[in-house]
Amino acid sequence: MAKVLGIAWIVLGVLWFLKPEALRSRLKRKMSRALRFTVYGFLFFFGAMIVASVVKIPGILAKVIGLLGIILAIKGVVLMMSKASEKLWEWWLDRPLMLFRVQALIMVIFGMLMVVV
Repeated sequence: MAKVLGIAWIVLGVLWFLKPEALRSRLKRKMSRALRFTVYGFLFFFGAMIVASVVKIPGILAKVIGLLGIILAIKGVVLMMSKASEKLWEWWLDRPLMLFRVQALIMVIFGMLMVVV
């Protein structure tokens, strides 16, 4: 399960790194309230999957990845219940493209760690 999740992170990270401006413009056009709720729900689900996939893996690196999964799950729940999520979303989409690329590299690194561990 962790390897499949790691491969998904790698693919998403590479796509995000190659086309950050296309992703940002598409998100600006398509993000209705219902879709944002779905994205936050996916964030919760993705965080829970990360935690579930690293629970039985020994080592400190797996525990760090599991901690990130817990943070993602909590963040997803908080944002689903928050009215300020719209302002947060607008702030996020106004960030420079270099930030999107840096995040994409971080996603690829974590994906590789999940595949290797």
